[in-house]
Amino acid sequence: MSADASEMKQQEVEERPVAIPAFPTRYLRFGEFQIDLQRQEVWKGGERIKVQGKVYQTLLILLSRAGNVVTREEVRKHLWPEDPQVNFDANVNTSMNKLRQVLGDSPENPIYIETIPRRGYCFVAPLEYLEVLKAAAGKRAGAAAQTTKGAEPSEERSKQPQLPYSMPIGLRIATLLLAGMVAGSLLVLAWFSFSRSHRVLNSSRVTPCEQAAELSCLHR
Repeated sequence: MSADASEMKQQEVEERPVAIPAFPTRYLRFGEFQIDLQRQEVWKGGERIKVQGKVYQTLLILLSRAGNVVTREEVRKHLWPEDPQVNFDANVNTSMNKLRQVLGDSPENPIYIETIPRRGYCFVAPLEYLEVLKAAAGKRAGAAAQTTKGAEPSEERSKQPQLPYSMPIGLRIATLLLAGMVAGSLLVLAWFSFSRSHRVLNSSRVTPCEQAAELSCLHR
């Protein structure tokens, strides 16, 4: 078989529809990933990520058997049914490696996919079945940060010490002049009142000489 014919054969196999495993809900969640089975979309941290068809199907077969071992033969039958001529060993390795890259996983320190020597693979992370997609924690944190950031200026303004009110210079001068005029007027009134009282006292006071003179006038 020529190289072109082999490539065309491989392309036909890749484009062939694959049966989707059955799940009890439309949405699945594990770690920071969520899957919309109806739309065949994978979300990470609230952002949709691109996943190749065979890689996506490899993930689904593992999720459908979460906690159990999925043999390499089962993966082959699921992804390349009725095509025994396909070099499925290399294809399974390629799909599994790409899936681990998407998930940020590694065979040495598996978080999601554990390799079972001479048997197959096992999805080891907790799997949730959801009725609706959940908002990502990163999105909520970002929104909260924006809200907090928007509230910071008002909080900072409330924390700033309130400066005492400063009267304009012109108004202060006018106030001082008015206060001086009032004080001067009060002093003048006090002076006149004191002077008048002093004159009344002096006019009503009679000396002994004046009394003797008045008595002598009366005796005459």
